[in-house]
Amino acid sequence: MEIKLFRPHSLEEALGQRAEYGRDALPIAGGQSLLVMLRNKLIDPQVLLDLEPLGELRGIQARAKGVSIGAMTTFFDLLSSSDVQHAAPVLAQAAGKVGSTAIRNLGTIGGNLCHNEPGADLPPALLALNASVELRSRKGIRNVPLTEFFRGYFETAVEADEILSRVEIPTLPEGARGAYIKHSISPEDLAIAGVAVVLVPDGKNPVSVRELRIGLGGVAPVPLRARKAEAALNGRALTDDTIAAAAEIAASEAEPMSDPHASANYRRKIVKVLVRRALAAAIEGGRNGHGKA
Repeated sequence: MEIKLFRPHSLEEALGQRAEYGRDALPIAGGQSLLVMLRNKLIDPQVLLDLEPLGELRGIQARAKGVSIGAMTTFFDLLSSSDVQHAAPVLAQAAGKVGSTAIRNLGTIGGNLCHNEPGADLPPALLALNASVELRSRKGIRNVPLTEFFRGYFETAVEADEILSRVEIPTLPEGARGAYIKHSISPEDLAIAGVAVVLVPDGKNPVSVRELRIGLGGVAPVPLRARKAEAALNGRALTDDTIAAAAEIAASEAEPMSDPHASANYRRKIVKVLVRRALAAAIEGGRNGHGKA
């Protein structure tokens, strides 16, 4: 069946077409993932809604309560934005590790989140940043925390008549530090495992944790927060022993699958290594003045 391509001139028009066709109309952003799925006949939509003309879905806005990012903002825009570098550099780190230059120039934050592919780089960083998404339909606006957005393997909370319009990142606590680290077959590949941390120290020496957030990617059907590992370190001094214990707990929270790239057991072992390295990078970066989250 021939696929119709619509190029709406406004978000309101796009929402109208989404309401009319439901799940038979798929929004297309950068197309980096969707076109591959079409070519491999994994999806068969009646309509593609090209969101490229919609300037209202682009741009990064620094606000009093944080940073607001349009869904059509590219990875390149994220990693080169002074607002993102200042308010959430861990997101810029993650964007810089996405695929090739061509993918970073075309791929978008909204498309990346809606595709929800295991091993994507942005979700762990955004989870550690306590991000939420704005979902629009003709019925209104829903704001969904990212912890509730990822529903299952390649599944999200986006309803049949909705379009993800913005990503909201709240202001980080004073002194927050962060790091994103991935392990992959090559730098351009999806992560076999990816770990993002945001650490808020309490100002004591040795460094003690006032707040800790750990986002994991590639090691479960959906990206997740390692809540038990976070709780194990909150209020405690960061020593080799406490970090190693938290890394063990984070690995136990993962629910990895085996695939041709890595076994489930290997992914669990990598989580331990990456959590230790990400925490060390955040601590050391903070000492050097380069580790703000």
